[in-house]
Amino acid sequence: MNRTISTLAAALAASLLAACHSGGEKANLPAAGPSGRAVRVSKPATRMETGLARATGTVRAKEEAVLSAKASGQIKRILVKVGDRVHTGAPLAEMDSVNARIGLDNALAAERLAVANLGVADREVARSKMLFEAQSLPEAGYDRVKTGREVAAAQLDQARAALAGAKQMVADTVIVAPFDGVVTAKFRNAGDTVTLMPVSPIVTVTDVDHLEVRLAVPEAIESFIHPGQVIEGVLTPSTQHFQAKIRTKGAVVDPQSRTIEVFADVLPGKGAVIRPGALANVDFGGFGAKDGLYLPTGAVRTDATGSRVLVAVGGKAEERVVQIAPLNPGTVLVTGGLAPDALVILDPGALRPGDAVTAVAAEEAK
Repeated sequence: MNRTISTLAAALAASLLAACHSGGEKANLPAAGPSGRAVRVSKPATRMETGLARATGTVRAKEEAVLSAKASGQIKRILVKVGDRVHTGAPLAEMDSVNARIGLDNALAAERLAVANLGVADREVARSKMLFEAQSLPEAGYDRVKTGREVAAAQLDQARAALAGAKQMVADTVIVAPFDGVVTAKFRNAGDTVTLMPVSPIVTVTDVDHLEVRLAVPEAIESFIHPGQVIEGVLTPSTQHFQAKIRTKGAVVDPQSRTIEVFADVLPGKGAVIRPGALANVDFGGFGAKDGLYLPTGAVRTDATGSRVLVAVGGKAEERVVQIAPLNPGTVLVTGGLAPDALVILDPGALRPGDAVTAVAAEEAK
């Protein structure tokens, strides 16, 4: 009996010891590795979206003239008022023409005197020729007479040029419209004295029927723009929409703003009247594909050595060196160094190349 009890006790002890060894093995299992940081990722946009390529400019008249007198003097009459519509050649103001007309009278008298002197010279040449042929006048004397006739002819030409100038001075006392338009400003009144230097403006005429938009377009999207292209814009703050056709694109880039000057002719519309001076916004987004990729500015790290982005590859962050061009405060154009299907980490924060990441599509993160 005692032997049987001892055997059972030994078996029980062996069983407990085995259980203890089994529990120890479980405690020594290696811990599971840490999961990667969840990051928002997205492929670069391959097409310009509306709102990413805006340009701001000013609507202005294609023709506008600030008119002044062509000589110092006193204004006799102002024939128009602000708001009047005028046609080419219509008189706008008259200057005091007394002195100009006196100068015209003097020029007319000088011309008559020159005509008379030329007549005398012609008769003298005819008489001297007869005497020279009869050998009653030496050749030197005949030459002097012919020279006198040439001088008289030159004096007549000079007198006629002075007469033309005097007539022009009289005509210039009337200031006329250089083109069809509207009087948009009046600076002087009848009786005011104006000067040629410095120039004293009198009235302004603006062609309000033919308008253009002068735009400052970001350098990064200049390849979107082509002469003849029709664009759509909106005025600020009226929100009035209009269309314009691009006429010219600048050949140089402003070194300060990194923009290119573009001019577009405003097309006739059925809406409210568009007035020169209005502020216009034009969005070139969606006008066509462009070589290059688009990323939000926050996805790009830029320092003195260049620009980089982090992409999610196989559960880890990898670095890509890229070439970029600023597009607007929130978007950059990637011109090299990045594949179109790369999963770019949009908010890299303090991530470093090699860190474990869990990619979450930007749409899912929202």
